Amino acid sequence: MNSAMALEITEHPAFSEDLYRCGVQSASNLDEHCVQVFLSLPADYPSFHAGQYIELVLADGQSRPYSIANFDPQGRTIELHIERNWSSSTTTAIIDQLQSQHTIGVKPAQGDVALRANPSSPLTPQVFLAAGSGFAQVKALLQHFFHQDQQHAGGSYGKAPVYLLWGTDTPAQRYLKVLVRSWLSRYQNLQYRPLNWQQGDSWEHGLATFIQDCKQAQFYLCGSPSRVYQTSDYLESQGIASSQIQSDVFAYAPRPVQSKSD
Repeated sequence: MNSAMALEITEHPAFSEDLYRCGVQSASNLDEHCVQVFLSLPADYPSFHAGQYIELVLADGQSRPYSIANFDPQGRTIELHIERNWSSSTTTAIIDQLQSQHTIGVKPAQGDVALRANPSSPLTPQVFLAAGSGFAQVKALLQHFFHQDQQHAGGSYGKAPVYLLWGTDTPAQRYLKVLVRSWLSRYQNLQYRPLNWQQGDSWEHGLATFIQDCKQAQFYLCGSPSRVYQTSDYLESQGIASSQIQSDVFAYAPRPVQSKSD
């Protein structure tokens, strides 16, 4: 879920049975646009997986959803990448609380996006598309994939082609370049394509160079609704089945159902 999306504020009561008080380990600036947050979870916090998102809840009930940015097999820590949105008082208040207080309210993880990398089909390509801080969700999914890669070391599982496309307005907004470079040096099956929106790049442009080799791939789209739907339409026009495409957008911003008369 892209942290910069303009989503409706969800009102919650001051106390809720499914609201957990989580510790703030750290909240530091990755750059001027994005804050990296690490939360420690209470022992009774429900399990979660890479690809899901959580809601951070303020004392007055206002909340915002943020994608989980890490894969943690023990389920004790959650990482977030919160993009600053100066026009959103709620986002500003959340960042202020994270950087000044020791705890914050957190709802259980939600979302159906999950890694579909099956050891029984080890050569299935995996394609990850991120826009801005949508990289958070992609990072968690890739960490899960690399973990499985290590679990099946020595077999063909780690030879599956993996593509990462990360688009931003400027190169400076790709805030974890060092991490991406470390992946590239370690995982020979990973290909990385940085995209610059202001130069006319798009996910479709990035995909066009290798889409013919990825007819059976799994696709993970992490960006705004307009970008996700435009790209999913492109993928389906290239023969990719809708069942091969995952995005949170399909759940929280579904397309209107057209009547037969339209």
